[in-house]
Amino acid sequence: MPIYSYMKKGKEHWYYAFEVKDKYGERKTIKKRGFTGKTEARAAERLARVEWEKGQYVDPSKLTVSEYMEDWLANKQDVSKETRETNEGHIKNHISPAIGHILFQKLDVTDIERLTRSLQEKGLADGTVRKIFNLVQTAFKTAQRKEQIAKNPFDLLDKGSRPRAGKSKVDYWTKEEVKQFFSVLNHRHRILFVLAIYTGMRRGEILGLRFKDIDFENSQIRIRQTLKPRGRVKEGGKNENAERSITISKFVQKELKRHKTVIIQERWEEKIDFKDDSYVVCHPDGQPASLGNFHKFWMRILKNTNMRQIRFHDLRHTCASLLLTSGAHPKVVQELLGHSSIKVTLDLYSHLMPNMQREALEKLDQMLN
Repeated sequence: MPIYSYMKKGKEHWYYAFEVKDKYGERKTIKKRGFTGKTEARAAERLARVEWEKGQYVDPSKLTVSEYMEDWLANKQDVSKETRETNEGHIKNHISPAIGHILFQKLDVTDIERLTRSLQEKGLADGTVRKIFNLVQTAFKTAQRKEQIAKNPFDLLDKGSRPRAGKSKVDYWTKEEVKQFFSVLNHRHRILFVLAIYTGMRRGEILGLRFKDIDFENSQIRIRQTLKPRGRVKEGGKNENAERSITISKFVQKELKRHKTVIIQERWEEKIDFKDDSYVVCHPDGQPASLGNFHKFWMRILKNTNMRQIRFHDLRHTCASLLLTSGAHPKVVQELLGHSSIKVTLDLYSHLMPNMQREALEKLDQMLN
């Protein structure tokens, strides 16, 4: 078998090389380096031969950035279905239009800077620009490790040319605005907003919540699943800390019981087939609410209640800000909201800390004087 070894940084590596004839009868060598094991190199060589015979072999030197990115993502195993779909969208909508036509082995610093500039000109959020940049950078690190490129252009970038990780946008309603909202809100899904503001639950967590996840006797909600786009249900939460128990107040309990009564009444009055999966927020037939037109739905709610426009996700920030300004410990807020770490909580709501410091110092002053 045409498998050969070579030394790299004091370690033995392997590559394959074999000759073929193209359709004109001319000889060419198919070669690939970067394998850390002989067995791995042999398996790759067999596959390359099969692909050549089927006419599917692609010379790496002729791959475009789009082709490489799509192939790299297709072979990546450590990503969830949702993340894969998001990354496929980034490649199709942002990466390919900007640099997709360039030969992947010829990508240079100028091309990367052009990609970053095009993303910023589209008005994408700083966090989104950073994620897309990191997606391409990670793919090219893989290519460098497999020795598909001689140099990684991302290693040549100036620090100032890299997109900065912008601070997440945080907006929220005041105590007065929350009271005003609930005083004029009259909607079948009122419970959706009660849970968002009083518990800080994420949208997908609320829409995935079932009555069987609620322990009324012990006043707790258990986050066991989240609703994803196109009606998919994901077990657990967004992260390890997101699968959590949330203590609910008497007011929230009362609202949940009232809402359940409304659902049962609708079921009997409408006399329609009811899919009883016990979803708290559901259509009249029991099906979980759709995420597809959620933004339009939220905008309609804001218009009908004549409230200041914020994102639905900002209701979660509203919960956190009201808790912190009332004196709640940041650790309690972290656990309630299901943040991955206390650092996330402090980074998001650090602007509220000066008020907390002032109140603490005033209490200390009163204690000692």
